[in-house]
Amino acid sequence: MPKKKLTKTQVRRLINVVRRDLYRLMIDRLEHGTKSDMKMTFNKIEEFYTGWALNIGLHEPSFEYSNDATFVRSMYKCIDFVNFTTPKEERIPYEMITGMASLETGYGTSRFAKEANNLFGIRTYNEKIPHLLIESKTTWYGWGIRKFESKCQSVEYLVKLLNSHYAYEDFRKKRQQMLDKEQDLETEELLRTLTGIFHTTQDYTERVLKQIPRIRKHMQ
Repeated sequence: MPKKKLTKTQVRRLINVVRRDLYRLMIDRLEHGTKSDMKMTFNKIEEFYTGWALNIGLHEPSFEYSNDATFVRSMYKCIDFVNFTTPKEERIPYEMITGMASLETGYGTSRFAKEANNLFGIRTYNEKIPHLLIESKTTWYGWGIRKFESKCQSVEYLVKLLNSHYAYEDFRKKRQQMLDKEQDLETEELLRTLTGIFHTTQDYTERVLKQIPRIRKHMQ
């Protein structure tokens, strides 16, 4: 029997229920428990609601935008969706992902974003994988810009890359250090671990960070 898709009303209700339960949990654990108790119970609640949402057919949100503000909001909705199936310790800060996508695509206006649904300039070195060539090339020359079925899928792919590719080991170590100290994930420090990797430039971190105030303004 096919699963029913989650409606917008169901999503809102789910979020409200999770917020309510987490609020009650925090109050209870602050009064009677330890940090370890709180973390364990939080993970159990998160696991339960993730399973519930998937079982009733949580589906990828539409990625519609007409300007910078709606692009940023669509990014946040997409990251929410990806986070449902990404363990907490493997998640990437919203502002980091959105800043990278905004810089790489000019807030969704680039050719790669429009024709390949690729928000990060992710390359493929396999000619058999759907791809887009840069405008100066007409035939395969060793790599291309990977095509995705949706923009949200490119976000999901980026998260997987950062969590698994050997080139991002420093990123993962830095994130784990923050998590071990129970710190908030710092976008600037994490971004600096990407400098010089593959096709990023030496000023990549600063260029992404310049997008952050603009992103925050659009999310107010």
